[in-house]
Amino acid sequence: MTTDIKQQSEVAAQGVASGIATGIAVVLADPNSLTRDCFSLGLGTLCQDMTVRSVASLRDAAGVLARDGRTEVVLCNIGAQAGLNDVMCASIRDAVSACLPVPLVIISDRDDGGMILESLRLGVRGYIVPSLGLGVMLEAIRLVAAGGTFVPATSLQSLIAPVPGGIAVPQTPPGASMPATDRIGGLTPREMAVLTCMREGKSNKLIAYMLGMCENTAKAHVRNVLKKLGATNRTEAAFMAHAHLSRGEVLESNQP
Repeated sequence: MTTDIKQQSEVAAQGVASGIATGIAVVLADPNSLTRDCFSLGLGTLCQDMTVRSVASLRDAAGVLARDGRTEVVLCNIGAQAGLNDVMCASIRDAVSACLPVPLVIISDRDDGGMILESLRLGVRGYIVPSLGLGVMLEAIRLVAAGGTFVPATSLQSLIAPVPGGIAVPQTPPGASMPATDRIGGLTPREMAVLTCMREGKSNKLIAYMLGMCENTAKAHVRNVLKKLGATNRTEAAFMAHAHLSRGEVLESNQP
């Protein structure tokens, strides 16, 4: 037994020495060599089971993925850009497509709800701001690698917090049509009530309790809301609802 354990340890050590990673493999795209080296060194020091390969661009990152099938997450540092211009949006969209099924995570100096929402629409699976610290950044990478989506809690709270008056459940008489400003992605009044609860972070069980329905019915309404909005998850649905309602706009469905 002791010999077996010793042999397994030697094999593991040989794997590490030969560059065979047993943990999370990450590719970091950053045109700034200083921040690129800092992020790589910091993540590698904090998490010894994480390997970080640094490149200068998303195009280079796509090349790494084509040659190496071990990568689990791609990070892209866009720094302090004022916003996602057309060129950057096109680059991110192309990178998301090129990286699939590997998820893409944005690192940005701007904790901006609009940029986060646009990033999610482009297919990005995470949005990290350096002010969170390396520890949170590491956990965010782990979450995305496990299939989740990460956004800063500060932005999430500001976007899903009910605006004055909230999304009131439309009181439409039977047979009457809803006003255009209350029509979000073609949602029914009941689905609007469910969306209100989703924006407040309530679970399906709590939604069912508050709206007087069974949990399976609540789940069905949540699925319908996501489908009509064209959202991939509850967080994105909350972002989309808040972004449009705060501007008084009608949120059209992304579905045909």
